Amino acid sequence: MLPNSRQPTLHHRLLPLPTYVRCSTAHITEKDNAWLYSLSHQTNDFGESEWIHFTGTGYLLRTDAWSYPVLRLKRLGLSKTFRRLVVTLIRCYGVGLIHLAASAGCLPGLPTFDW
Repeated sequence: MLPNSRQPTLHHRLLPLPTYVRCSTAHITEKDNAWLYSLSHQTNDFGESEWIHFTGTGYLLRTDAWSYPVLRLKRLGLSKTFRRLVVTLIRCYGVGLIHLAASAGCLPGLPTFDW
């Protein structure tokens, strides 16, 4: 090695972990549940199942997968109530991952549905 030569160094940049929230599927309508189930089971190469995942008792939504996830949800036909839930969670809590689960608790102040 030559004197005064610079050794290459590795700089590991740690990416921030996505913030997530776990809340009840009671926050979505029965129709939204049907849509999410259908979307999460697409088999296309670039389908919605890349960011909407079925868990068996609910769904994982990767809200950071799209630049405008709420607009995408609107285009897909999900309800205004569901989109408001997503907007609230993104804006107020900065979440990148939403876990809707049948066994999770309800978030205070947000609408719920008995289906």
